[in-house]
Amino acid sequence: MREDEAMTDPDRNAQGAPRRLRSVVRAMIWATVPVLLLVQLLASTGVEATNFWSQIRQLDARIARTAESRAELIAEPLWKMRYDQVTGVLNEIMHDETIAAAAVYDDTGVAIARVVARPADQVAEISRPIKYSNGNIAVQAGRIAIAYSYGTVYADTGSRLMLLLVVGLLATLATMVAMRISANIFIGKPLAAIMSAIQRSKQDGRAYPADIRSSNEFGQLAQAFNAMQHTTSGALDRLGHMASHDPLTGLPNRRSLSERLVTLSGDAGSPDSLIAFCFIDLDDFKGINDTFGHDAGDRFLVHISERLREAVEPQDWVSRLGGDEFVVIRPEVSNEATAQAFARQLLDAISEPIRLHDKQVVPRASIGLAVRRAGDPELSHLPALADIALYHAKSKAPGTVAVLDEALQRDYRRRRELELAIPAGFAEGQFEVWYQGQVDLDSAAVVGLEALIRWRHPDHGVIGPGEFLPLIERSGNNARLTRYVLTDACRALQRLAAAGRPDIRIAINLPPSELADHSLAAELRATCARFDVAASMLELEITEGSLINNIASASETLHRLRRLGATIALDDFGTGYSSLAHLRRFPLDKVKIDKAFISEIPDSAEDKAIVGVIASLAGTLGLTLVAEGIERAEQAAAMREMGVTLGQGYLYHRPQPLAAVLQWLAGRGGVGRAHVDSPSIAPEFAA
Repeated sequence: MREDEAMTDPDRNAQGAPRRLRSVVRAMIWATVPVLLLVQLLASTGVEATNFWSQIRQLDARIARTAESRAELIAEPLWKMRYDQVTGVLNEIMHDETIAAAAVYDDTGVAIARVVARPADQVAEISRPIKYSNGNIAVQAGRIAIAYSYGTVYADTGSRLMLLLVVGLLATLATMVAMRISANIFIGKPLAAIMSAIQRSKQDGRAYPADIRSSNEFGQLAQAFNAMQHTTSGALDRLGHMASHDPLTGLPNRRSLSERLVTLSGDAGSPDSLIAFCFIDLDDFKGINDTFGHDAGDRFLVHISERLREAVEPQDWVSRLGGDEFVVIRPEVSNEATAQAFARQLLDAISEPIRLHDKQVVPRASIGLAVRRAGDPELSHLPALADIALYHAKSKAPGTVAVLDEALQRDYRRRRELELAIPAGFAEGQFEVWYQGQVDLDSAAVVGLEALIRWRHPDHGVIGPGEFLPLIERSGNNARLTRYVLTDACRALQRLAAAGRPDIRIAINLPPSELADHSLAAELRATCARFDVAASMLELEITEGSLINNIASASETLHRLRRLGATIALDDFGTGYSSLAHLRRFPLDKVKIDKAFISEIPDSAEDKAIVGVIASLAGTLGLTLVAEGIERAEQAAAMREMGVTLGQGYLYHRPQPLAAVLQWLAGRGGVGRAHVDSPSIAPEFAA
């Protein structure tokens, strides 16, 4: 191992020794030695404490015996006042090193003899009575007191404790040395051998056996390790393959894609060689899973992968990125037209019918195609570039091939710029709510306004909802926008009432995600209360698509809103499922006929028939009909003849900011025949 490798290897020190193995031994020693030393000290201290108190008791008993024996010797001299003999007896006991002083007192308590041998600390005293008896009398002649010291006992105990401590430390040191030697022999070296084999195997991927010949547990571990090494080489190869390949189809996965692009750039015969990158996304794969189950969906993906393999040449590269996304790369194409033809061949191969659960299913897919030169610096960005084209194909013409060009890239850059600007748009109040009038087709009186959102972008001017609403939905800001429009609508109702038009209600479009939010009703009630407007002056517009995505949740939310007094309208009826069951199941008040059925009336008999059926159905169910997109007087007349009650469109009013709407209402006086207004608002912003 090189020195720089040893310095960067966390398992080795500067000399290349396995750091972790040495730390195991040290950890064992530092975990054991302090405990051993503490146990020795506690045991020694306990023994010495017992011995100390035993010596104290023995000294007390010996001094007591001395006092009693001397009391007998000096009884007669004390009674007969031979005080020199008393002093002599006291002098005899002074040879005892523990006795510091002695004194004799007569029966009156007067000291008649006192001997002090030495000064002493920690002195204790014991006293015994002196009794005299000569056969005729027996009296207490006085008492003897002896003062003695425990100093020798303390000194002896301290010296023994010090000796035991030294012996304990030496024993612990010897134990530590023995443990270190034995741990290195029986633990450190076997582990070092195993770790060395692992480190060498990490460097070049080869198997290196651990050379341990002992028959203990580490020897058995080494044998198991050596046996495992023979089987891990193949396992590692399989793991490597699994890490870079999709487990379901066996195709290379997303991890392999960037490596493949680097390889293509390096292996290309010329920097000017063209590479075709096909980004494939299956259309309505979710429907396959929902209809046939996920197991059938997996078999469906396997079929698609097999067809892609069969449709390409050996030099082509096929991978599955995950879900229903595949990538096919052709490393050399002559021109863009050839690349398009290749992509269409892939679509044809995918579109062959497949049998699932004895039913024939025709797969459909969309392809985003990007063609770049091998030397192009954007080669590593091919997945993102092809994804731009795929997005266009999915949104504009599913089941086709979309080729990346400058226009698509410009659209993508604009879309990305707008998506990133959404937070600033909310923060700076760039989103504006405009209003378009709804009129009674018979009286031409304005009965309502529809709130329509616009984005006044500082660089791009006024942007219509068709461009930015999908971006708001993708960024997760649907709820924020709904609350924004709701607040503005309540403020508008407040201003309408102040302007003398409290009879005009305002319609708000609810995105599908809001029907799953059970807190919407509570927020609507709170917002209405804040502006002191009635919830009954609000009309909430929904689409059929939003209803069927979550029928139970949508129904509960709509019933809550209806109980507050809000009106529920079904928007764009006729363009979706047009289900009678939906009209009966949900608490609807109005149905809005999509402008697609109005534009050709009265010339189109087919459209007139469709609108007539819708009007008849609405009349049967007691629903109010609103015709959208009325632009000509003859369309309005046809709607009145077919029983449509309300109308909305350029014939009456174009969307405008609230201030302009209030001026328009003031100018009309709220009544009178409809006429065409023409404020300078582009027609494409009317939606």
